[in-house]
Amino acid sequence: MIDNAGHRVALVTGAARGLGQAFAERLAQDGCRLVLVDLDDCAETLALVRRAGVVGRSAVCDLAEPQQIEALVRDVLAREGGVDILVNNAAWQPPVPWDRLDAATLRRMLAVNTEASFLLAQAFARGMVERGWGRIVNLASSSAWSPPPAFTGYITTKMANVGLTRALARELGDHGITVNAIAPGLTRTDAAAADVPAWIWDRVKEQQLIHRAGEPRDLVGALSFLCSDDAAFITGQTYHVDGGAVL
Repeated sequence: MIDNAGHRVALVTGAARGLGQAFAERLAQDGCRLVLVDLDDCAETLALVRRAGVVGRSAVCDLAEPQQIEALVRDVLAREGGVDILVNNAAWQPPVPWDRLDAATLRRMLAVNTEASFLLAQAFARGMVERGWGRIVNLASSSAWSPPPAFTGYITTKMANVGLTRALARELGDHGITVNAIAPGLTRTDAAAADVPAWIWDRVKEQQLIHRAGEPRDLVGALSFLCSDDAAFITGQTYHVDGGAVL
């Protein structure tokens, strides 16, 4: 769907900060009209989007709650008419040792990290099919290929996103819709910089072929490409943007 100004509509979850903020800013620079979704306030990201000269708005949504997702979808369809680009970036990733991971915590991780991605794709892909064009990008994680301790639940959801990406790519490939995943390595967002001990950053850098910490700006080019017409013949793939940690 292209609005009167020629902008495609892109929806980014987890857009208040970190990778989601960087993704939204880049898509705005690419000329997309943005819908920013997060459990927290997106005012900072909204300012960056508007600074790029395009229209943006935000919506508060707890992606662990299907009823809130349904309300979000109804609102977006009513106000925007549909979504051309869906970036399923939001994630909940508390570090919990495997022997202390309870069912409620695992279910919430699955709900936010994987179930919400499916529900949003299911809701917005219908319009993409009608228009014959769409881009869906899910977030996986390179940690699923080299699991650190205490992240069993998170890694389970991220590998599930790889399966979801492949399955949706199969279903939607003949309708002009591509579905791909980006698998970041450890990335220096504000939250990661505050929460991840220095020794883990050092160990990750040693494992990479590019021996520096990843930054949000390192991922936006991959997203921009996968959402472009240049990537029209690429689908079902997982792009590792991790400095060569996974070969």
